[in-house]
Amino acid sequence: MGLKDIRRKAIEKMENGYIQHATGRAGDINVKNLLLTGEITVVRVIELLNKTKGGQYEHSLHHIIKDVEVHVFKPTGWYIKLYFIEPDVIFISVHR
Repeated sequence: MGLKDIRRKAIEKMENGYIQHATGRAGDINVKNLLLTGEITVVRVIELLNKTKGGQYEHSLHHIIKDVEVHVFKPTGWYIKLYFIEPDVIFISVHR
């Protein structure tokens, strides 16, 4: 799956409320996840995902869950890192 497919999948899950947030060790909230802290809205994250161009997207395997692919979107000035565990999209980071 490429950028367009991953973006479409993430947006569909967000629009349908299938959103979770990754936590650090001991359940710590990731302060770099502005979606979790309420400093950015779902609508704004969708806008940012839609602005992401091919050269602003990359993916790799999760460092702990080896069969899960992590997706990084870097629209100008932003960093959005997420992965999927059905039925949810799980956000690791959303920050400038």
